[in-house]
Amino acid sequence: MERFRHLYSVVRPDAPGIEIGPWRHPVAPKRDGYRTTVIDVLDTDQLRVMARERNTPDHEIPLIEEVDIVGDGSNLLELIRGQGRMERFSWIVSCHNFEHLPDPIRFLCDCEQLLEPAGALAMIIPDKRYSIDRFQPPATVAGMLRTWIGGPGLDDTAWSQFSQQALAANLIDAGGKRQLVWSDERNRNEAVTLVTRDLRQCFARLRKDLGSGAQPQGFHGHRWRFTPAVFELLILDLRALGVVSLEVETFPADGVEFSAILRPCPPWNPSSEEYVAMRSGICRRMENEAAIVTDAYLAIARELEAVRAEIAGLRSCEG
Repeated sequence: MERFRHLYSVVRPDAPGIEIGPWRHPVAPKRDGYRTTVIDVLDTDQLRVMARERNTPDHEIPLIEEVDIVGDGSNLLELIRGQGRMERFSWIVSCHNFEHLPDPIRFLCDCEQLLEPAGALAMIIPDKRYSIDRFQPPATVAGMLRTWIGGPGLDDTAWSQFSQQALAANLIDAGGKRQLVWSDERNRNEAVTLVTRDLRQCFARLRKDLGSGAQPQGFHGHRWRFTPAVFELLILDLRALGVVSLEVETFPADGVEFSAILRPCPPWNPSSEEYVAMRSGICRRMENEAAIVTDAYLAIARELEAVRAEIAGLRSCEG
């Protein structure tokens, strides 16, 4: 598939790899000869039941990959070694999973330990600017470190669920249809509207969940939100802090998502000047990424387009 093109630079059929939660759209399907170990939070039968409940076409049900190991990607190393498998892998691929993980830093550390020295972690991550996460604050290294050091708390799922509901955005297109994700082109359409939701029922559910003393069941939503620069800053900080030794290459947002390739690298101990300069540059990119989807930016962009069109028309008349 075209959306996987960056990932295929490292995901090879002749080398052993791991795919996290491929469901109906695997990057490295076993049927195509990939030596893939599939890990998912649900087993194969449960995934197929869920697919039917979501009215998945019958011909797509067999495309669901056979799950080899059932478990949360936050426990990747434990899941693999728990099967008595001590080998290392050439690649690990994860599409639209990282943002769901209760402990993303543990996942990155596990990947680092499971990958061969020349291996790679290949991911596709939703761009928060073009989805229900539009109004959500971006992920921070502080938030992730808190979870990694302290472990996910008993109430984390309840709060994550409420957080997603609190600022969930839907785009209402020109035809009045509600969209969960949308393209930059659609975002620029003056006929679309962004709406949130009435929070009162969500708050009542939160209080009920917190009072029960048990984690809410069935929440598989986003816990962390990213743009390319937000993700780059996270990895840069984790490298500088000595938490992970992975270097990242991100690719521009394509539709509603972006790709990232992470590779094991030597420990990094930059000078303060180098580190601050890199952080500051990425923070400015984060700011710019957030700005380009705002109404204020789009209004200026439309004015500039109108001016350019007027100038082009005048030049045409002069010619």
